[in-house]
Amino acid sequence: MSKTKKHNTDKIEKIITSEIVGDLEDIVIFQNTDGSYELFNTYMIEKKSEKEYYVSMKKTYTEHTFYSIKNAVTWCIFDKRNRIVEANKILLLDHRLGGLDTDILLHTKIFKNSKNSEDKLIFLAKLNEDKLKKKTVTDELYGYINDSKQWQTKRFDRKPEH
Repeated sequence: MSKTKKHNTDKIEKIITSEIVGDLEDIVIFQNTDGSYELFNTYMIEKKSEKEYYVSMKKTYTEHTFYSIKNAVTWCIFDKRNRIVEANKILLLDHRLGGLDTDILLHTKIFKNSKNSEDKLIFLAKLNEDKLKKKTVTDELYGYINDSKQWQTKRFDRKPEH
């Protein structure tokens, strides 16, 4: 490290106290160079596949898999707020949404490959039912997502007490 960089680093360290760092760690969400996310210096979210995100906590053995990054972040925020009932509901809804997407793909394929009209009508009805369930689950999840966004925004807007 050059003398200038070292000097600047020393200046920054003097300006940023450990209290401020602690406050920032408590509200910060950032993306690591490997694509993973860290939230509140507690949660780690890693992308495992195209539609699978793995959430782990640094200080406990809590681990969950989510279908959507938004749902994973929302779960972390509700868990951080100690709103465990809602966090569990978010996890359940996320898993239900993943299952519904699979059902929709399957029923679409069967519908398209059906030869007679009666089978087509049955699978069209199943497909419509799946889509309605998906909309209901998605709407409920959006309520939790919006709640978590508002809570996090309020924390960012809060002035430090130092």
